[in-house]
Amino acid sequence: MRERKSWITTLVLVGLCAALAAYVFLVEAKREPPPQEGALPTPALLWEFEGGDVTEITVTRGEQTTAVKRDDGGWRMTAPEESQADAGRLDGLANRVAGMKSTRAMADVGDGSAGLAEALAAFGLSEPEVQVTLVLSDGTGIHLAIGAENPRRTARYVQKEGDPLVYLVSTGDLVGLLGLLDEPPYPPTPTPLETPTPPPGAPPTPTMTPTS
Repeated sequence: MRERKSWITTLVLVGLCAALAAYVFLVEAKREPPPQEGALPTPALLWEFEGGDVTEITVTRGEQTTAVKRDDGGWRMTAPEESQADAGRLDGLANRVAGMKSTRAMADVGDGSAGLAEALAAFGLSEPEVQVTLVLSDGTGIHLAIGAENPRRTARYVQKEGDPLVYLVSTGDLVGLLGLLDEPPYPPTPTPLETPTPPPGAPPTPTMTPTS
């Protein structure tokens, strides 16, 4: 009789363990982890406008500046010199900037506390390496400071003027803006037409001789 009760007890315990394991797998494993304090882990748009709304882009790093402006349906460059610009490249850049997302929003560092400078310095934003200014068709100006890279070197810390949050933005989303400094958007050089080479033995091409 004792052996039978022991066997039943063992069977009940095994059943309870199996039920607990199923609960953990089906319920607990599917729960999203709680967000880290001071951070928003879900990617979100940095702003709300369309690429076609962007009329001016200025990017500055130290003494180096590249600035472009829409002009009669195209684009022209106003810095580092006055020139026509690559409209296709800049149209694409304006669209990418409009769709820029932050992968994370860090804790508020703009509350006016005594440690504000130290907090900004930790993100490379007390003296930002790069400053970006966008002007929209309605005259709105947007200023973005680009700071240091994150430890994994996959993103950079940025801050919008008037916004106390520091955002983490993928390096891939910023490469187009930074590229304006390294490679200003001059219009592409037209490819020269090649003169066909006559096959061997072909008669020479006649030339027109001016008459007096």
